[in-house]
Amino acid sequence: MFDIDGVILWLQQNPEWVAWGLFFAAFVESFAIIGIFVPGVVLLAIISGMAASADMNVASVLIIVYSASCIADISSYFIGMRLHKRIDSIWPFRTNPGWLIKGREFFKTYGVLGVFIGRFIGPVRPVMPITAGSMGMKFKHFLGIDLFSGLIWAPLYSLPGFFASKVLFEGLSNLALLAGFLVITILAIFLFSKFNKKLNHKRENKNV
Repeated sequence: MFDIDGVILWLQQNPEWVAWGLFFAAFVESFAIIGIFVPGVVLLAIISGMAASADMNVASVLIIVYSASCIADISSYFIGMRLHKRIDSIWPFRTNPGWLIKGREFFKTYGVLGVFIGRFIGPVRPVMPITAGSMGMKFKHFLGIDLFSGLIWAPLYSLPGFFASKVLFEGLSNLALLAGFLVITILAIFLFSKFNKKLNHKRENKNV
């Protein structure tokens, strides 16, 4: 079992490693199946708050989280592409075949748009990059979608903890920053709704 309390305690005692903690949390949350076993979302939110209390600027937080998540996704894609012929027989898919089945069904239903929307849906999030690679999705298409969706994913998953810490420890002066995050959230919801309509329209056409 992953000891999240131990990681947080160690980072509190070694604040100079908070940036690496951010990278680790974002990478773990995004890399292949690890996100199922490790509470990366919780870890990322907490360490983002620690980054704020350590006076790390918001741009640095976003760059670190964005870079780590994209590196993890791209690595997972190449693992899927490399192992596509025998991925079903490799742990943990061998003992949990439902994970790949769920990812494949989602990918077959929604295609490349599913890679975008799947990044924000918990049940398929950890398997989408490796599924896309194993099913032969072109890398240039995967890369474009991953880099774009990362621009939304990074602030959506890191800024709540960051701004909450800022407001908690520095008071109302950071309400402007909080308002900025709300704008990002609204934009993310708008884009999600737009893509969701396209996905539903595509699924309805397939069912006709």
